[in-house]
Amino acid sequence: MASSLKKLPPEVARELLRHVKPRVKVNSAKAEAKNSSNTRLLVGCATFVGCAASLPYFATQSIGNLTDRDEALTAAQVRRGAFLNSGSRDAGKDTNWDWKNGQYIYSKGFAEHLKKQHPDETDLGPDIGPMVQEEKQKRQ
Repeated sequence: MASSLKKLPPEVARELLRHVKPRVKVNSAKAEAKNSSNTRLLVGCATFVGCAASLPYFATQSIGNLTDRDEALTAAQVRRGAFLNSGSRDAGKDTNWDWKNGQYIYSKGFAEHLKKQHPDETDLGPDIGPMVQEEKQKRQ
């Protein structure tokens, strides 16, 4: 580049050099120190992310499965709920669910009750259900 600048008129060469950053010689010791610092930072970040990502796995291994427990829930579990959205004492294993076949075991008479239901009708209960039925009959 220097030889090509010598061929240009001095005012053009000066103007071109004004727009180009001067080359700075980098001390190799500083570059190596910076490189090793970046490597340590990268390893530290990867270690932190790996530890944080493995916490749920180890917590599940030590606590166990909360949905498949035979013993009663503790007071703290009842207070906060087994899934953090239910606080009833009946949370836990469903005795009517067949885990081997993956089917729900209905009590006697419940299957017949379901067959009598009309899926197109909404059951509004005994409070407002009769009023809604009367309104429907008046419209027809």
